[in-house]
Amino acid sequence: MLRGLKILQKDHKAELWRYLQANPGWHTTSELAVVLGISVRSIRRYAKELIETEAILTSRQGYQSNQAKKSESPATTTSYTNIQRVIVNELTQNQQLNIYDLTERFYLSESTLVKLLHRIQKYVHSFDLKLVQAGDNWSLQGRELDKRRVISDILYQESEQTFIGTEAIQASFPDVSVVKIATNLKALARQANIYLNVFDFNNILLHVAIATHRTKEGYQPISEVDQLKKPVAKATQLAFTQQLIASIEKSEQVQFSSAERDSLCLIIQFSITRQHVDLDDNVQPTTMALVDDLIKYVNTMLNIDLRVLNFREQFAIHIQRLLVRSSQGYVERNPMTARIRKSSPIIYECAVLISNRLAKLNGVTIEDDEIAYIAMHIGNAVSEYINDLHKLYVVVLMPDYQGDNENFISRLERLFSQDIVIGKLVHTPEQLQQYDYPRSIDFVVQVNSEYTLPAVRYTNISQFLTQADYRRVERLVADIKHTQEKLTFTANLREFFPADNFLILDQECSRDQLFKTVCEQLVRKQVVTNSFIQQLIEREQLSSTAFGRVAIPHSLQMSALKTQGYVILAPNGIQWGDHGTEVNVVFLLAVNQAHKQAYRNIFDDLSQVAVDPKNIAELIKMTSYEDFIGELAALL
Repeated sequence: MLRGLKILQKDHKAELWRYLQANPGWHTTSELAVVLGISVRSIRRYAKELIETEAILTSRQGYQSNQAKKSESPATTTSYTNIQRVIVNELTQNQQLNIYDLTERFYLSESTLVKLLHRIQKYVHSFDLKLVQAGDNWSLQGRELDKRRVISDILYQESEQTFIGTEAIQASFPDVSVVKIATNLKALARQANIYLNVFDFNNILLHVAIATHRTKEGYQPISEVDQLKKPVAKATQLAFTQQLIASIEKSEQVQFSSAERDSLCLIIQFSITRQHVDLDDNVQPTTMALVDDLIKYVNTMLNIDLRVLNFREQFAIHIQRLLVRSSQGYVERNPMTARIRKSSPIIYECAVLISNRLAKLNGVTIEDDEIAYIAMHIGNAVSEYINDLHKLYVVVLMPDYQGDNENFISRLERLFSQDIVIGKLVHTPEQLQQYDYPRSIDFVVQVNSEYTLPAVRYTNISQFLTQADYRRVERLVADIKHTQEKLTFTANLREFFPADNFLILDQECSRDQLFKTVCEQLVRKQVVTNSFIQQLIEREQLSSTAFGRVAIPHSLQMSALKTQGYVILAPNGIQWGDHGTEVNVVFLLAVNQAHKQAYRNIFDDLSQVAVDPKNIAELIKMTSYEDFIGELAALL
């Protein structure tokens, strides 16, 4: 793992280069300042150094990476966070570390290193470990299996939440033949007809590599899993697990203890997704009833109906496995957690609701990684439901002498299946007025006719649906959807965020200080009760509401007296929680149960704008409420 790293400060230059590499195209200094959380002046200074090495290019549009230099990273140092990982990793390998040896090694002052060690104390506490000081020496105390959980977490952090594959694991454990183990793992799984997806395969490979490395170093768990109830496994799964462990012992010339074998059996069996030939996991009736309750709860809270084809059954399989893992205290790592939270806030919020309901009904604690897996399972169903609501309602006006009406409608629906719902076929303009439609008509498609329809938008096409016809309908769809979204978005904004609920924050402020200030105002306005601040904190404890440089704090209860929100702009940033996250824009929502549909709409709209750092860079320039609302609507 990480060895012998030296640094004096966080390497913003390397962060700038990595961001430009990962996001091709031109980026303004304002946007980059928001992304990195530093001043525009600092961005220009770091950019100048990168330009001199030809790592990036500059123009009036800003900066972009020099693709010709893509493989030549200018980063030669690492950050405080990486030093923290080095120290944690070495604490798992050594009996104790001397603080003066560390100061000399990393060229850090004693006070700075003490601060890092206190951060490490908080970090390892979440793994049921203790960092203990005895004079000038520090040591890590706790179970061997918990130390391995830390090693796994370090590797995931070093990979910056991307997929951890064979190559990365091999580089981290050079004393283990990871490539050979991976080859055997694939062969044994194929022989046993066991399907392992990418997450499952890499999860097994990582844990057996850690176990092998630790065994070679002389660390063994001592009867730490004897009290755990073994998951029910089929004969083929048990045989696969035993054969894999035996093959590792033989090839790596190690002998796992009984406790080690039990631990590996748990991890491997929890990671087996499903059999290729048998997708029926015999889901228990209680689990199906629980899933029905979760689907109903999401619909009650967010007006999202997840009763789509096959979702219930497949989701029940995942929930049953999740409950078994949670009952054993096992958390399945998810390398996509941060990415899902940032890129799909409405889906992640839906997953948080489900995990909160699970915690209340079953008394289990659902970690962020497991919440992200829930989001992955429900993502398609949520997207499909929301997309249908955003489709335009269309009526086709077509003379009745056409003999291929049904075929035409079918082709039109197929071409624009993602954009329109065809509600009715009529033959004359008079019929257009005669029906009671379930929704207002967004536009009419006239086929081989040229009537003037003053009360509704329309387009004229032929029955052949040529390329020219397709482009006419496509342009009209795009124009109407954009106009509707902009009008709805602006109306929702002004309804949710009145002008007196707008604050530009210049001084330093923490998340909890901000909650106190805003909630006191909302209580005075009789929007919420005094308990609202505690509800906000409880929601943050489930999983942070920050994604990127934006936070949308809210209560899960929807118990506000009135539905209102509060906008806070913080050009200098707000420290959001204890994990070093900093945000520049906050949309605080207080929602009454009667307005849950509007809440979901505003949450969805805001998250679409907020996921792009360029948008945040523009928003924090605004100096008034009207400018802010106008800019936000324009960005949509």
